[in-house]
Amino acid sequence: MDASTPVSGGTELLARLDRLPLSRPHRRLMLQGGMGYMFESYDGVLLGYAASAVVALWALDSATSGWVLASVFVGFLIGALIAGALADRIGRRRVLMYALLVYVVFTLLAATASGPGELILWRILSGIGIGAEATVIVPYVSELLPSRERGRGIGRTMMFLGVGHVLAGLTAVTVISPAPETGWRIACLFGAAPVLLLLWWRRSMVESPRFLIAQGRLDEAREIVEEFEREAERAGAVVEPVAAAGVTARDSGAATVERTSALRRLAALWGPGMARRSTVVCLLWFAFQAAQYGYGTWLPTLLVLQGFAISTSFAFTLAGAVAEIPGYYLAAVISERIDRKWTIVLFLLGGVGCAAGLVVADSVVTVFCCTVGLSFFMNGTASPLYAYTSEIYPTSLRITGMGVASATARVGSILAPVTIGYLYADLGFGGVFTMLCGLLLGGALILAAFGLRTAGRSLEEMHDPVAAPGRTEGVA
Repeated sequence: MDASTPVSGGTELLARLDRLPLSRPHRRLMLQGGMGYMFESYDGVLLGYAASAVVALWALDSATSGWVLASVFVGFLIGALIAGALADRIGRRRVLMYALLVYVVFTLLAATASGPGELILWRILSGIGIGAEATVIVPYVSELLPSRERGRGIGRTMMFLGVGHVLAGLTAVTVISPAPETGWRIACLFGAAPVLLLLWWRRSMVESPRFLIAQGRLDEAREIVEEFEREAERAGAVVEPVAAAGVTARDSGAATVERTSALRRLAALWGPGMARRSTVVCLLWFAFQAAQYGYGTWLPTLLVLQGFAISTSFAFTLAGAVAEIPGYYLAAVISERIDRKWTIVLFLLGGVGCAAGLVVADSVVTVFCCTVGLSFFMNGTASPLYAYTSEIYPTSLRITGMGVASATARVGSILAPVTIGYLYADLGFGGVFTMLCGLLLGGALILAAFGLRTAGRSLEEMHDPVAAPGRTEGVA
Protein backbone atom coordinates (compact mmCIF):
# COMPACT_ATOMS: atom_id res chain seq x y z
CA MET A 1 0.00 0.00 0.00
CA ASP A 2 1.29 3.49 -0.85
CA ALA A 3 2.55 5.70 1.98
CA SER A 4 -0.09 8.31 1.35
CA THR A 5 -3.09 5.99 1.00
CA PRO A 6 -5.80 6.90 3.57
CA VAL A 7 -6.79 4.13 5.95
CA SER A 8 -10.54 3.77 6.33
CA GLY A 9 -11.72 4.28 9.91
CA GLY A 10 -8.55 5.98 11.12
CA THR A 11 -10.07 9.45 11.12
CA GLU A 12 -12.95 8.30 13.34
CA LEU A 13 -10.55 6.77 15.87
CA LEU A 14 -8.50 9.97 15.98
CA ALA A 15 -11.62 12.05 16.54
CA ARG A 16 -12.71 9.67 19.35
CA LEU A 17 -9.26 9.91 20.95
CA ASP A 18 -9.20 13.71 20.73
CA ARG A 19 -12.64 14.22 22.32
CA LEU A 20 -11.90 12.11 25.43
CA PRO A 21 -11.71 13.79 28.85
CA LEU A 22 -8.42 13.57 30.71
CA SER A 23 -8.61 10.31 32.66
CA ARG A 24 -6.56 7.66 34.43
CA PRO A 25 -4.76 6.26 31.33
CA HIS A 26 -3.63 9.76 30.36
CA ARG A 27 -2.36 10.46 33.88
CA ARG A 28 -0.57 7.11 34.02
CA LEU A 29 1.22 7.84 30.75
CA MET A 30 2.18 11.34 31.87
CA LEU A 31 3.57 9.89 35.10
CA GLN A 32 5.55 7.21 33.27
CA GLY A 33 6.91 9.73 30.80
CA GLY A 34 7.58 12.21 33.58
CA MET A 35 9.63 9.69 35.54
CA GLY A 36 11.73 9.10 32.45
CA TYR A 37 12.40 12.84 32.29
CA MET A 38 13.19 12.89 36.00
CA PHE A 39 16.02 10.39 35.54
CA GLU A 40 17.21 12.20 32.40
CA SER A 41 17.47 15.54 34.19
CA TYR A 42 19.01 13.95 37.29
CA ASP A 43 21.74 12.36 35.19
CA GLY A 44 22.28 15.38 32.92
CA VAL A 45 22.75 17.79 35.82
CA LEU A 46 24.49 15.48 38.28
CA LEU A 47 27.85 15.59 36.52
CA GLY A 48 27.75 19.37 36.76
CA TYR A 49 27.89 18.90 40.52
CA ALA A 50 30.28 15.96 40.35
CA ALA A 51 32.66 17.94 38.11
CA SER A 52 33.51 20.17 41.05
CA ALA A 53 34.82 17.05 42.82
CA VAL A 54 36.27 15.27 39.76
CA VAL A 55 38.22 18.34 38.59
CA ALA A 56 40.00 18.52 41.94
CA LEU A 57 40.46 14.77 42.42
CA TRP A 58 41.91 14.18 38.96
CA ALA A 59 43.58 17.63 38.63
CA LEU A 60 41.83 18.35 35.32
CA ASP A 61 42.35 21.57 33.40
CA SER A 62 39.35 23.61 32.25
CA ALA A 63 39.50 22.28 28.65
CA THR A 64 39.39 18.63 29.78
CA SER A 65 36.66 19.52 32.27
CA GLY A 66 34.60 20.91 29.40
CA TRP A 67 34.85 17.61 27.52
CA VAL A 68 33.86 15.64 30.61
CA LEU A 69 30.80 17.86 30.99
CA ALA A 70 29.96 17.66 27.28
CA SER A 71 30.41 13.89 26.91
CA VAL A 72 26.85 12.94 27.85
CA PHE A 73 25.55 15.39 25.25
CA VAL A 74 27.54 13.66 22.52
CA GLY A 75 25.53 10.58 23.45
CA PHE A 76 22.35 12.67 23.51
CA LEU A 77 23.04 13.69 19.91
CA ILE A 78 23.53 10.10 18.73
CA GLY A 79 20.51 8.89 20.69
CA ALA A 80 18.27 11.64 19.30
CA LEU A 81 19.16 10.74 15.71
CA ILE A 82 18.68 7.02 16.33
CA ALA A 83 15.33 7.56 18.07
CA GLY A 84 14.09 9.86 15.34
CA ALA A 85 14.78 7.24 12.69
CA LEU A 86 13.47 4.25 14.68
CA ALA A 87 10.37 5.55 16.47
CA ASP A 88 8.62 6.53 13.24
CA ARG A 89 9.51 3.08 11.89
CA ILE A 90 9.18 0.51 14.72
CA GLY A 91 7.05 2.43 17.20
CA ARG A 92 7.31 4.79 20.15
CA ARG A 93 6.96 2.20 22.92
CA ARG A 94 9.77 -0.11 21.80
CA VAL A 95 12.25 2.76 21.47
CA LEU A 96 11.40 3.98 24.98
CA MET A 97 12.02 0.51 26.42
CA TYR A 98 15.36 -0.04 24.64
CA ALA A 99 16.57 3.47 25.51
CA LEU A 100 16.05 2.91 29.23
CA LEU A 101 18.00 -0.34 29.14
CA VAL A 102 20.99 1.31 27.43
CA TYR A 103 20.95 4.13 29.95
CA VAL A 104 20.94 1.82 32.97
CA VAL A 105 23.83 -0.39 31.80
CA PHE A 106 26.25 2.41 30.96
CA THR A 107 25.36 4.64 33.91
CA LEU A 108 26.35 1.77 36.19
CA LEU A 109 29.63 1.42 34.30
CA ALA A 110 30.28 5.17 34.63
CA ALA A 111 30.46 4.72 38.40
CA THR A 112 33.55 2.51 37.89
CA ALA A 113 35.56 5.02 35.80
CA SER A 114 39.19 5.43 36.88
CA GLY A 115 40.07 8.45 34.73
CA PRO A 116 38.60 11.14 32.47
CA GLY A 117 38.90 9.12 29.25
CA GLU A 118 36.99 6.18 30.66
CA LEU A 119 34.38 8.45 32.24
CA ILE A 120 33.85 10.27 28.93
CA LEU A 121 33.32 6.95 27.10
CA TRP A 122 30.71 5.61 29.52
CA ARG A 123 28.95 8.97 29.63
CA ILE A 124 28.68 9.07 25.85
CA LEU A 125 27.16 5.58 25.77
CA SER A 126 24.71 6.24 28.62
CA GLY A 127 23.81 9.50 26.90
CA ILE A 128 22.65 7.56 23.84
CA GLY A 129 19.92 6.00 25.96
CA ILE A 130 18.94 9.31 27.56
CA GLY A 131 18.93 11.12 24.21
CA ALA A 132 16.64 8.53 22.64
CA GLU A 133 14.34 8.61 25.66
CA ALA A 134 14.08 12.41 25.75
CA THR A 135 13.34 12.62 22.03
CA VAL A 136 10.38 10.24 22.13
CA ILE A 137 8.56 11.02 25.41
CA VAL A 138 6.80 14.28 24.53
CA PRO A 139 5.72 13.30 20.98
CA TYR A 140 4.44 10.01 22.41
CA VAL A 141 2.45 11.69 25.19
CA SER A 142 1.17 14.43 22.87
CA GLU A 143 -0.23 11.83 20.46
CA LEU A 144 -2.43 10.41 23.24
CA LEU A 145 -3.64 13.66 24.83
CA PRO A 146 -6.75 15.55 23.64
CA SER A 147 -5.86 18.87 21.98
CA ARG A 148 -7.50 20.99 24.68
CA GLU A 149 -5.32 19.35 27.36
CA ARG A 150 -2.10 18.92 25.38
CA GLY A 151 -0.25 22.01 26.64
CA ARG A 152 -1.07 21.47 30.31
CA GLY A 153 -0.52 17.73 30.05
CA ILE A 154 2.94 18.10 28.55
CA GLY A 155 3.71 20.77 31.14
CA ARG A 156 2.87 18.32 33.93
CA THR A 157 5.09 15.72 32.30
CA MET A 158 7.93 18.22 31.95
CA MET A 159 7.69 19.23 35.61
CA PHE A 160 9.49 16.00 36.43
CA LEU A 161 12.62 17.50 34.85
CA GLY A 162 12.61 19.97 37.74
CA VAL A 163 12.13 17.14 40.23
CA GLY A 164 15.21 15.43 38.75
CA HIS A 165 17.24 18.62 39.10
CA VAL A 166 16.17 18.96 42.74
CA LEU A 167 17.11 15.34 43.45
CA ALA A 168 20.51 15.91 41.80
CA GLY A 169 21.05 18.97 43.99
CA LEU A 170 20.07 17.08 47.14
CA THR A 171 22.39 14.24 46.15
CA ALA A 172 25.22 16.72 45.64
CA VAL A 173 24.70 18.32 49.05
CA THR A 174 24.22 15.09 51.01
CA VAL A 175 26.40 12.58 49.12
CA ILE A 176 29.05 14.29 46.98
CA SER A 177 29.94 17.27 49.15
CA PRO A 178 30.74 15.33 52.38
CA ALA A 179 32.89 12.68 50.61
CA PRO A 180 33.78 13.82 47.05
CA GLU A 181 36.07 10.90 46.20
CA THR A 182 33.40 8.22 46.62
CA GLY A 183 30.32 10.41 46.63
CA TRP A 184 30.15 11.06 42.88
CA ARG A 185 30.34 7.32 42.18
CA ILE A 186 27.53 6.58 44.63
CA ALA A 187 25.48 9.32 42.97
CA CYS A 188 25.81 7.53 39.62
CA LEU A 189 24.42 4.36 41.20
CA PHE A 190 21.48 6.32 42.58
CA GLY A 191 20.73 7.51 39.06
CA ALA A 192 20.57 4.02 37.58
CA ALA A 193 18.87 1.92 40.25
CA PRO A 194 15.31 3.37 40.20
CA VAL A 195 15.16 3.09 36.41
CA LEU A 196 14.97 -0.71 36.76
CA LEU A 197 11.60 -0.25 38.48
CA LEU A 198 10.45 2.14 35.77
CA LEU A 199 11.55 -0.31 33.09
CA TRP A 200 9.33 -2.97 34.66
CA TRP A 201 6.42 -0.52 35.00
CA ARG A 202 6.63 0.53 31.37
CA ARG A 203 5.66 -2.94 30.23
CA SER A 204 2.09 -1.65 30.62
CA MET A 205 2.66 1.27 28.22
CA VAL A 206 0.50 1.22 25.10
CA GLU A 207 1.64 2.08 21.61
CA SER A 208 0.50 5.39 20.12
CA PRO A 209 -2.79 4.89 18.24
CA ARG A 210 -1.68 7.54 15.75
CA PHE A 211 1.42 5.50 14.94
CA LEU A 212 -0.63 2.30 14.65
CA ILE A 213 -3.10 3.98 12.29
CA ALA A 214 -0.24 5.32 10.19
CA GLN A 215 1.02 1.73 9.96
CA GLY A 216 -2.40 0.39 8.95
CA ARG A 217 -2.84 -1.50 12.25
CA LEU A 218 -6.40 -0.31 12.83
CA ASP A 219 -7.53 -3.16 15.08
CA GLU A 220 -4.73 -2.52 17.58
CA ALA A 221 -5.41 1.22 17.54
CA ARG A 222 -9.13 0.62 18.08
CA GLU A 223 -8.47 -1.59 21.13
CA ILE A 224 -6.41 1.18 22.75
CA VAL A 225 -8.97 3.91 22.03
CA GLU A 226 -11.79 1.73 23.36
CA GLU A 227 -9.83 0.99 26.54
CA PHE A 228 -9.31 4.73 27.09
CA GLU A 229 -13.06 5.25 26.59
CA ARG A 230 -13.93 2.50 29.10
CA GLU A 231 -11.51 3.96 31.67
CA ALA A 232 -13.09 7.40 31.26
CA GLU A 233 -16.60 5.97 31.70
CA ARG A 234 -15.55 3.96 34.79
CA ALA A 235 -14.32 7.24 36.28
CA GLY A 236 -17.80 8.74 35.78
CA ALA A 237 -17.07 10.85 32.70
CA VAL A 238 -19.64 11.17 29.92
CA VAL A 239 -18.04 10.11 26.63
CA GLU A 240 -19.98 11.76 23.83
CA PRO A 241 -20.27 10.05 20.44
CA VAL A 242 -18.23 11.57 17.61
CA ALA A 243 -20.30 13.70 15.26
CA ALA A 244 -19.89 12.90 11.60
CA ALA A 245 -19.10 16.55 10.95
CA GLY A 246 -16.12 16.29 13.26
CA VAL A 247 -14.43 13.74 11.02
CA THR A 248 -13.30 15.74 8.02
CA ALA A 249 -11.01 15.11 5.13
CA ARG A 250 -8.61 17.45 6.86
CA ASP A 251 -8.23 14.94 9.71
CA SER A 252 -7.18 12.17 7.35
CA GLY A 253 -3.61 13.35 7.54
CA ALA A 254 -2.62 11.09 10.38
CA ALA A 255 -4.35 8.09 8.90
CA THR A 256 -1.73 7.15 6.35
CA VAL A 257 0.32 4.02 6.08
CA GLU A 258 4.04 4.70 6.55
CA ARG A 259 6.24 2.55 4.33
CA THR A 260 9.16 4.88 3.66
CA SER A 261 12.82 4.94 4.54
CA ALA A 262 14.43 7.10 7.20
CA LEU A 263 16.24 9.07 4.48
CA ARG A 264 12.98 9.96 2.74
CA ARG A 265 11.47 11.10 6.04
CA LEU A 266 14.52 13.26 6.73
CA ALA A 267 14.29 14.75 3.23
CA ALA A 268 10.58 15.51 3.76
CA LEU A 269 11.44 17.68 6.78
CA TRP A 270 13.22 20.07 4.42
CA GLY A 271 10.72 19.86 1.57
CA PRO A 272 8.22 22.51 0.47
CA GLY A 273 5.97 23.62 3.31
CA MET A 274 8.07 21.98 6.04
CA ALA A 275 11.48 23.60 5.57
CA ARG A 276 10.61 26.80 7.43
CA ARG A 277 9.21 24.90 10.41
CA SER A 278 12.28 22.66 10.60
CA THR A 279 14.68 25.59 10.27
CA VAL A 280 12.96 27.60 13.01
CA VAL A 281 12.86 24.76 15.54
CA CYS A 282 16.45 23.67 14.85
CA LEU A 283 17.82 27.20 15.34
CA LEU A 284 15.64 27.69 18.40
CA TRP A 285 16.65 24.39 19.97
CA PHE A 286 20.34 25.04 19.28
CA ALA A 287 20.23 28.45 20.98
CA PHE A 288 18.15 27.24 23.91
CA GLN A 289 20.12 24.10 24.70
CA ALA A 290 23.50 25.79 24.25
CA ALA A 291 22.43 28.40 26.79
CA GLN A 292 20.73 25.96 29.15
CA TYR A 293 23.48 23.38 29.34
CA GLY A 294 26.35 25.84 29.07
CA TYR A 295 24.87 27.53 32.12
CA GLY A 296 23.52 24.45 33.88
CA THR A 297 26.58 22.19 33.69
CA TRP A 298 29.13 24.90 34.48
CA LEU A 299 27.24 26.89 37.13
CA PRO A 300 28.47 25.00 40.24
CA THR A 301 32.06 25.19 38.98
CA LEU A 302 31.74 28.84 37.86
CA LEU A 303 30.52 29.83 41.32
CA VAL A 304 33.45 28.02 42.92
CA LEU A 305 35.84 29.81 40.52
CA GLN A 306 34.22 33.10 41.61
CA GLY A 307 35.26 32.36 45.18
CA PHE A 308 32.14 30.74 46.60
CA ALA A 309 32.57 27.69 48.83
CA ILE A 310 31.54 24.42 47.18
CA SER A 311 28.71 24.01 49.72
CA THR A 312 27.41 27.53 48.87
CA SER A 313 27.69 26.81 45.16
CA PHE A 314 25.65 23.63 45.56
CA ALA A 315 23.05 25.43 47.71
CA PHE A 316 22.59 28.20 45.10
CA THR A 317 22.19 25.65 42.32
CA LEU A 318 19.76 23.60 44.39
CA ALA A 319 17.61 26.68 45.03
CA GLY A 320 17.54 27.25 41.27
CA ALA A 321 16.45 23.65 40.73
CA VAL A 322 13.52 24.11 43.14
CA ALA A 323 12.47 27.22 41.16
CA GLU A 324 12.24 25.14 37.98
CA ILE A 325 9.12 23.26 39.08
CA PRO A 326 6.77 26.29 39.24
CA GLY A 327 8.46 27.47 36.03
CA TYR A 328 7.34 24.36 34.16
CA TYR A 329 3.82 24.57 35.52
CA LEU A 330 3.30 28.30 34.96
CA ALA A 331 4.63 28.11 31.40
CA ALA A 332 2.26 25.22 30.62
CA VAL A 333 -0.76 27.16 31.92
CA ILE A 334 0.20 30.35 30.08
CA SER A 335 0.83 28.47 26.84
CA GLU A 336 -2.84 27.45 26.68
CA ARG A 337 -3.89 31.09 27.01
CA ILE A 338 -1.43 33.02 24.83
CA ASP A 339 -0.13 30.14 22.64
CA ARG A 340 3.03 28.06 22.82
CA LYS A 341 4.98 30.39 20.52
CA TRP A 342 4.54 33.57 22.57
CA THR A 343 5.02 31.75 25.89
CA ILE A 344 8.43 30.54 24.68
CA VAL A 345 9.36 34.08 23.59
CA LEU A 346 8.24 35.53 26.94
CA PHE A 347 10.24 33.05 29.01
CA LEU A 348 13.35 33.38 26.82
CA LEU A 349 13.29 37.15 27.35
CA GLY A 350 12.93 36.55 31.09
CA GLY A 351 16.06 34.40 30.88
CA VAL A 352 17.88 37.20 29.04
CA GLY A 353 17.06 39.59 31.87
CA CYS A 354 18.40 37.22 34.55
CA ALA A 355 21.57 36.39 32.59
CA ALA A 356 22.18 40.13 32.14
CA GLY A 357 21.76 40.53 35.89
CA LEU A 358 24.54 37.98 36.49
CA VAL A 359 26.83 39.93 34.14
CA VAL A 360 26.65 43.02 36.39
CA ALA A 361 26.03 41.28 39.75
CA ASP A 362 28.08 42.83 42.54
CA SER A 363 26.63 41.09 45.61
CA VAL A 364 25.85 37.62 46.87
CA VAL A 365 22.12 38.46 47.01
CA THR A 366 22.08 39.55 43.37
CA VAL A 367 23.90 36.40 42.26
CA PHE A 368 21.45 34.25 44.22
CA CYS A 369 18.32 35.98 42.86
CA CYS A 370 19.53 35.96 39.25
CA THR A 371 20.61 32.32 39.51
CA VAL A 372 17.18 31.28 40.79
CA GLY A 373 15.38 33.47 38.23
CA LEU A 374 17.44 32.11 35.34
CA SER A 375 16.56 28.54 36.33
CA PHE A 376 12.88 29.49 36.55
CA PHE A 377 12.75 31.03 33.07
CA MET A 378 15.08 28.60 31.29
CA ASN A 379 13.30 25.50 32.44
CA GLY A 380 9.90 27.12 32.08
CA THR A 381 10.80 27.57 28.40
CA ALA A 382 11.32 23.82 28.01
CA SER A 383 7.68 22.93 28.69
CA PRO A 384 6.05 24.80 25.77
CA LEU A 385 9.12 24.22 23.56
CA TYR A 386 8.80 20.42 23.70
CA ALA A 387 5.06 20.69 23.09
CA TYR A 388 5.53 23.12 20.20
CA THR A 389 8.08 20.92 18.45
CA SER A 390 5.93 17.80 18.71
CA GLU A 391 2.89 19.67 17.36
CA ILE A 392 4.28 21.18 14.18
CA TYR A 393 4.99 17.84 12.48
CA PRO A 394 2.44 15.28 11.17
CA THR A 395 2.37 11.77 12.61
CA SER A 396 4.46 10.25 9.80
CA LEU A 397 7.27 12.73 10.54
CA ARG A 398 6.68 13.67 14.16
CA ILE A 399 9.51 11.85 15.92
CA THR A 400 11.86 12.12 12.95
CA GLY A 401 11.33 15.88 13.19
CA MET A 402 11.71 15.84 16.96
CA GLY A 403 14.87 13.77 16.59
CA VAL A 404 16.45 16.24 14.15
CA ALA A 405 15.54 19.21 16.36
CA SER A 406 16.83 17.38 19.42
CA ALA A 407 20.05 16.39 17.65
CA THR A 408 20.62 20.01 16.65
CA ALA A 409 20.02 20.99 20.26
CA ARG A 410 22.59 18.46 21.41
CA VAL A 411 25.17 20.06 19.14
CA GLY A 412 24.58 23.24 21.11
CA SER A 413 24.74 21.40 24.42
CA ILE A 414 28.05 19.82 23.39
CA LEU A 415 29.65 23.01 22.07
CA ALA A 416 28.63 25.27 24.95
CA PRO A 417 30.38 23.44 27.85
CA VAL A 418 33.48 22.85 25.70
CA THR A 419 33.56 26.48 24.51
CA ILE A 420 33.19 27.80 28.04
CA GLY A 421 36.02 25.50 29.15
CA TYR A 422 38.38 26.92 26.52
CA LEU A 423 37.28 30.57 26.75
CA TYR A 424 36.57 31.07 30.45
CA ALA A 425 40.06 32.43 31.10
CA ASP A 426 39.44 35.17 28.53
CA LEU A 427 35.70 35.75 28.99
CA GLY A 428 35.44 35.54 32.76
CA PHE A 429 32.19 35.06 34.71
CA GLY A 430 30.46 38.08 33.15
CA GLY A 431 31.54 37.16 29.63
CA VAL A 432 30.02 33.69 29.89
CA PHE A 433 26.62 35.12 30.78
CA THR A 434 26.87 37.82 28.11
CA MET A 435 27.24 34.99 25.58
CA LEU A 436 24.16 33.29 27.04
CA CYS A 437 22.17 36.53 26.67
CA GLY A 438 22.99 36.61 22.97
CA LEU A 439 21.90 33.01 22.44
CA LEU A 440 18.57 33.45 24.23
CA LEU A 441 17.76 36.74 22.53
CA GLY A 442 18.56 35.28 19.10
CA GLY A 443 16.24 32.31 19.70
CA ALA A 444 13.40 34.58 20.87
CA LEU A 445 13.66 36.83 17.80
CA ILE A 446 13.71 33.91 15.35
CA LEU A 447 10.61 32.31 16.87
CA ALA A 448 8.73 35.62 17.14
CA ALA A 449 9.35 36.39 13.46
CA PHE A 450 8.85 32.98 11.86
CA GLY A 451 7.16 30.63 14.36
CA LEU A 452 3.80 28.88 14.02
CA ARG A 453 0.81 29.19 16.36
CA THR A 454 -0.33 25.78 17.67
CA ALA A 455 -2.33 25.97 20.92
CA GLY A 456 -5.85 24.50 20.91
CA ARG A 457 -5.54 22.98 17.43
CA SER A 458 -5.69 19.26 16.76
CA LEU A 459 -2.48 17.63 15.57
CA GLU A 460 -4.12 16.88 12.23
CA GLU A 461 -5.52 20.40 11.76
CA MET A 462 -2.03 21.85 11.40
CA HIS A 463 -1.09 19.49 8.56
CA ASP A 464 -3.42 20.06 5.63
CA PRO A 465 -2.61 18.56 3.23
CA VAL A 466 -0.52 15.87 4.89
CA ALA A 467 3.25 16.14 4.85
CA ALA A 468 4.13 12.55 4.16
CA PRO A 469 7.36 11.73 2.31
CA GLY A 470 6.77 12.46 -1.33
CA ARG A 471 4.02 15.00 -0.58
CA THR A 472 4.03 18.56 0.72
CA GLU A 473 2.28 20.36 3.51
CA GLY A 474 1.06 23.91 3.46
CA VAL A 475 2.34 26.37 6.03
CA ALA A 476 -0.35 26.99 8.61
